[in-house]
Amino acid sequence: MTKSDQPLHHPPSANAFYAPTLLPAIEELLARGVDRDNIEALFRRSLFELRAPFMRVPLFLSRRFWALALEQTGDPLIGLAAGRRFVSTATNGLTYLFDVAASLESACEYFVRFFPFFNGHFQARIVRRENTVELRLLDGGSVKAVAPTADYILVSLCSMLRRKFLASGLVRDPILGVDMAGVCMANPQDYEQAFRAPVQWRQAQHSIHLDPQLFVTALTPGNQGLEQTLVELLEQTRRNSEPTLLEQVSDHLIADLAGANWQQFCASQHLIERTAARRLKALGWSFSELLDEYRRCRAEDLLQAAELELVEISDRLGYSDVQSFNRACLRWLGCAPGVYRARCGHTQNV
Repeated sequence: MTKSDQPLHHPPSANAFYAPTLLPAIEELLARGVDRDNIEALFRRSLFELRAPFMRVPLFLSRRFWALALEQTGDPLIGLAAGRRFVSTATNGLTYLFDVAASLESACEYFVRFFPFFNGHFQARIVRRENTVELRLLDGGSVKAVAPTADYILVSLCSMLRRKFLASGLVRDPILGVDMAGVCMANPQDYEQAFRAPVQWRQAQHSIHLDPQLFVTALTPGNQGLEQTLVELLEQTRRNSEPTLLEQVSDHLIADLAGANWQQFCASQHLIERTAARRLKALGWSFSELLDEYRRCRAEDLLQAAELELVEISDRLGYSDVQSFNRACLRWLGCAPGVYRARCGHTQNV
């Protein structure tokens, strides 16, 4: 089975995303005075490297990036602000294809088809109802998306949808409303102003509600030749996108954190351990560092979900006892796992 033939519930980049998709957000941070060195240190890549087409990095770096953005700016709406930069600065095969599609319907179908390849965190679905069409985002990454990630993507997508209508000379707004999973962490009016649409909270999924008539309206005359060329280029890129050693290690770790083992990984990939370690270090990481990062992300996700006992979480993460897990949480989170879970429960009930 090729990557392009894989079912959508197993996206090809579930453990990784393409760093250039964050360039507008990086530009927003730089404009606010965030030090370039801090951003490069987080990714362990220069901004020049991050601008390379299809630079793929582990998905947990998305979490680290938005944590840095919140810490450095103190702005809970940083995802919205960064998203407003997206359409004017971000260009890739998917945004081009979205723009040339003959209708919102075909544009959204392309989005559903290719978005997981770029994003990592989310898959997309089109849900048709009598009075609305929903474009849903389903969190299916190996680590959960934080709130600014969803803000960033939804505002960017709303801008892309509206831009198609403006380019066609139509003044009607195709967006009826926006659903947000979770609770509002800022003034709800700020979100309605950013989305320019009513917003509902505590919904099952993030989604954009679209006018069903405008969804199928023919916009600018379609350019089937250009569309097909762009589709072929994206499919070719997806098929030929060979995973880096960094991605392969990430896949190994997220598949079984409890049983992750460097020797076993190298044996499965037919790699010499010392040579593979040097190659991984050249990409900025060691196996133990990546293991620690994924354990931290999974610990946060599992503690926030509040479905498992601490001893079971400890086992899933590969710790020999709960005391070792407690020490790791103190280092990661600044508190014991039970305290972190209690704080998350309080936040979710606000």
